[in-house]
Amino acid sequence: MLSVIPQAEDGESRPPALRMTGIAKRFAGVQALKGVDLDLRGGQVHALLGENGAGKSTLMKVMFGIVQPDEGAIALDPRGAVRIDGPRDALAMGIGLVSQELSLVPQLDVAQNIFLGRTRGLKLVPRVGFRRQARAILDDLAPHLHTDTPVAALGMADRQLVEISRTLARGGRIIAFDEPTSSLTPAEQESLFAVIRRLRAAGKAIVYISHRMNEIRAIADRVTILRDGEVVASGPIGDYSEARLNELIAGRELSREMSAEKPAPVASAPVIELRGISTARIADVSLAIGAGEIVGLSGLVGSGRSAILRACFGIDALSGGEIGIAGRRVTLGTPADAMRAGIALIPEDRRGHAIVPMMDVERNFGLGNHDRFASLGVIKGAERQRVARRYVDELHIRPASIGTEMRNLSGGNQQKVVIARWLATGARVFLFDEPTRGIDVGAKAEIYALLRRLAADGAALLVVSSELPELLLICHRIGIVSGGRLRNIVDNDAGLTEERLIALAAREDNS
Repeated sequence: MLSVIPQAEDGESRPPALRMTGIAKRFAGVQALKGVDLDLRGGQVHALLGENGAGKSTLMKVMFGIVQPDEGAIALDPRGAVRIDGPRDALAMGIGLVSQELSLVPQLDVAQNIFLGRTRGLKLVPRVGFRRQARAILDDLAPHLHTDTPVAALGMADRQLVEISRTLARGGRIIAFDEPTSSLTPAEQESLFAVIRRLRAAGKAIVYISHRMNEIRAIADRVTILRDGEVVASGPIGDYSEARLNELIAGRELSREMSAEKPAPVASAPVIELRGISTARIADVSLAIGAGEIVGLSGLVGSGRSAILRACFGIDALSGGEIGIAGRRVTLGTPADAMRAGIALIPEDRRGHAIVPMMDVERNFGLGNHDRFASLGVIKGAERQRVARRYVDELHIRPASIGTEMRNLSGGNQQKVVIARWLATGARVFLFDEPTRGIDVGAKAEIYALLRRLAADGAALLVVSSELPELLLICHRIGIVSGGRLRNIVDNDAGLTEERLIALAAREDNS
């Protein structure tokens, strides 16, 4: 099913497999798309970039029939103009969407999901035929997958392969990927890239949405950039430097926040000390972080990086060792103990563990600040509103209304609300787990500036990140975590590069 289609020497000479012209969409008075044009050609990976709220996902929903455009037209080669009334129509026309929230049924098996929706009414489901056809697709795309395995038993990477197979089963020619690597390990990311390259070689037209510039450089042939619902640039990826892409996405120069300048060394008394701490997930971890210092933790998913943060925040009980704050030993049996000790945790999963999406900014800001904004069980609303507004202004949270529901904020602004909450507690130790996951480049620059500000104000920061350029950009020292142990910690000096960090990690993994 992935048989290679001979490609024209110049992909640009092919007619567009799909052409979107003048696409406009308004939601409740907000103009999400403003006359967007997009051409997708077979044998190309077309990156679609932009800040959160720029219109990328809305454009993909139009392409997949989830929402209808107010204006504009969609044409498919060789059919011409088409109307896509829903995902079933899109799949039937050979258009697939692999998003962060996959449209699979976990209770059904792989073959059933691949051919989901192919029967109507009371027709019998041709299970044997479906399994045979599914096997033919999987033999080329994902031979390790079994057709009778329940999707609920699969990891995210394999679920994405099922979603891709579902499109191919309909003769799919156009496949869009919306932030596909957000929940994948580095090895799974490389496997996905290999699949995308094979799809491209087979003549498929690929749309790829990501905030990770290294992924765009690795996989894309062309790029289109949206800002405020409009196309601001489009062309071959080689025509744009990374700095220029970042500026086009954000609409401003980001040279200072995103520069490769190494942070200056810090010499100060420790604010937090880990002395041989062990839990069920980590063993004998020792580390001291001084005032004004940012220390990063690098390692594979499952290496124990996040488990170190959990121990510091009293989530995982210590089975050995001790933790000191400002030279004094503390007992952190619960997160409440950690909060009283001045420790803050900004978790990886904001929506699941840090915010209540249906509540407004003010009430989310108040979470964890009950002692400050309540007396005898009564909320001091006026004071909470005053302080919340001050942090909204100081951190440039947008929209600037404390009455805005959190679900209506971008990922970067949600993250700033979480940080503001901890600032209000007077925390001096900040634990960040993947601080910029799912955040666009402009918001990343703001988060980096905020982390530097926290350090400049004398806080101690411990940062877990899967993005090595991020650690090299903001950290004074970087530790390598493997097998639940902190194997090595190195100064972020002029000689420290991504390649050296990868080599150090590989050496520790093999030791």
